[in-house]
Amino acid sequence: MTFLDYGISTATRLLGSTGMDAEQGAAVLRKMLSPWGTRRIAKRPDWHSDVCADGSPIEFSAAFSVGSIKIRVLVEAIPHEPSTLAAQKSAFDLTQGLVQDFGAVDDRLAAVWELFLPEENPTGFAMMHAAIFTPIGRPEFKVYLNPNANDVMTGAERTREALDRLGFGKAWEAVSAYGRRGFDLDRIVYFGLDLIDGPDSRVKVYFRHYDVSPAELDARMEISDQHEAGLLGELCRRLTGRAGELRDQPLVSNLTFTAAGGHTPVSATVYIPLWLYAESDGIIRDRIDSVMADMGLPGGCYQSLLNHMARRPLADGRGIHTYASARVQQGKPRMTTYWSSELYDRYPPARYQRG
Repeated sequence: MTFLDYGISTATRLLGSTGMDAEQGAAVLRKMLSPWGTRRIAKRPDWHSDVCADGSPIEFSAAFSVGSIKIRVLVEAIPHEPSTLAAQKSAFDLTQGLVQDFGAVDDRLAAVWELFLPEENPTGFAMMHAAIFTPIGRPEFKVYLNPNANDVMTGAERTREALDRLGFGKAWEAVSAYGRRGFDLDRIVYFGLDLIDGPDSRVKVYFRHYDVSPAELDARMEISDQHEAGLLGELCRRLTGRAGELRDQPLVSNLTFTAAGGHTPVSATVYIPLWLYAESDGIIRDRIDSVMADMGLPGGCYQSLLNHMARRPLADGRGIHTYASARVQQGKPRMTTYWSSELYDRYPPARYQRG
């Protein structure tokens, strides 16, 4: 099986089952997986992607709210050789393809491009691309950049400079307050940009949090006026079966800024890691279904999509579910589940340990 075989067949099933345009989705996936998608999937990754816990370069996710669903695919363009410089070239080519063929807007990306894709001793991933599909309209695109692209600047310094270039210089006050324990414990790990125009186009700063309790992080998320306090601790306990800190695999969160919202975060979202906190994906499924039922969200739709996603019995591994996020804003619940393509390992180990 090639990456293209897997990606297009999975996207077609997920989009088709929700009444979305599967043909359009296939065209987008074909571009996002070009030209490397024609490679056959090996037993081990040539390039250990940052997209999934097992190194797979393709992740699907679904966002559920009352009366609405979105399907997303996240891809890291695999380079022709295992180096960050080659990955930069693959990322650039993919970005240009999305601009030319699907109307993605890369003006803001151009303003910070050389910050996140430096020529001098680059390291780690270069860029990840996401496409978001809805029942109506064209897909939208976003990118995730690497704040720790080399050691010329720290992740915090690079993020601050990027915010300033994009007109969000004062937003750094919120970012630094949110990471007030220091950027070793609250590590800036991704910088996200929507590839769309308009006042609601988002800039996102992502953190990985070490040695923090869900209750403490929940309190910090009140930096966003839209945050509904008190949800996170119980949500973590129900989804992971653990109370208190999640030391095996740390929590991830983001602050989101828009021109319409100014320099105050319009939202704060936490992503709860799942794959190390259950014996199987079947157990995780039941936990998610229970939470969705209590939030009044369509658990049946989630289970149907999961069945289209899984290529094995859910009891035979724990690598499909990677993260879940949930929030209630202005009384409206929303939950997103993230699914690894699990191309290499159905029992992936911990990643991103401190050190």
